[in-house]
Formats: sequence, C-alpha cells, structure tokens
Amino acid sequence: MSLPRRRRTQPQPTTPADTPRTVVVPAVLPQILLEAVSADTLIVTVNGDKLAATPIRRDAIAQTVTELVARLASPTRVEVRELDGSIQADVLTPPAPPSPFAPPESPSQGMPLSSLVEFTADGFIAGEDVAVAVILRHASADHTGGVRALLDRGEAPKPAGEVLLFGRISGTASVQRID
Repeated sequence: MSLPRRRRTQPQPTTPADTPRTVVVPAVLPQILLEAVSADTLIVTVNGDKLAATPIRRDAIAQTVTELVARLASPTRVEVRELDGSIQADVLTPPAPPSPFAPPESPSQGMPLSSLVEFTADGFIAGEDVAVAVILRHASADHTGGVRALLDRGEAPKPAGEVLLFGRISGTASVQRID
C-alpha cells in the first residue's frame, strides 16, 4: 500500500530574499516635512519638531530622509513644500533589517577598504596640539553674532565634505575639502 503524493501548488521561498516582507503600518504615519526657505536650502521637521536649527542643502535631502526613515523604523509620509507653493508627497518604507542568517559582509561587498587622506597647513606654533575635526554641517550667526548648533549624539560622522585643523594655542584654523 502506498500513500498518494501531493504536488505543491505554490513555490516556497528558498532564500531570505525570496521571503515576502511584512510591513506593519501604524494607524498614524510619522511625517517628515521639508520646507524650502530658499532655492538651495530646506528646513526639516519630524512629527512637528524641527530637526535642527540650521537648514539643510538640497544635495543632502536623500541622505537625511533615508536616515530619518530608517531611524523611525516605520512607513513614513515625506512631504516637500516648495517656495512656489507646490507640494510633493510620498510614503517611504524603511529598509529591511538584515537577515540573521545572512553571511557577514566582507570588505569587497560594500564596505570600502580603508584609505588614508593627508591634510597639511602652516601657521601653527611648534609642538602645539592641533585639533582635527570632520565638519558635519554649518550654522549661521544671528543678528547679534551668536550661533546655536545642535548635534545628534546618534549621528555618526562620515569622512566626507570638509575637515578643520585648529591650533589650540595659536588659534590658527584651516578648513579643507575632503576629496
């Protein structure tokens, strides 16, 4: 006596990438609002709270929104309000978390190999400590000459943009582009 065989009617996922991703959508979506204040800069608001005291440049929109949606870990409504009154809106979903069964990334799979970049400047006092800082963003002084800058402790500095060499005794400063 033999048992009857049944055929599968639907293919089964074979890898984590083939597995359907379930996205939980909250009753009220988080909102990222980007309001243009000039042709090149926008102010970012997340759920009604201003993200930073300084506006961001248009070339930083993609990186900023990607990081915020990932941090919110939920589908998020993103709205851009332009100077001419036009509004563009979309709902973005965060990236899928990495599978615990995926092999660890090797340097050739996306992580660039480390490389050194040299910066030099003159005008410092012999032997003085020179601070080396990666510039995250710029802030503008108000009408009294005061400035307010906010730093997100969760923000990891990326070695791109500019670097500052600052002499602690001489006060000599050198700002240089990172190429």
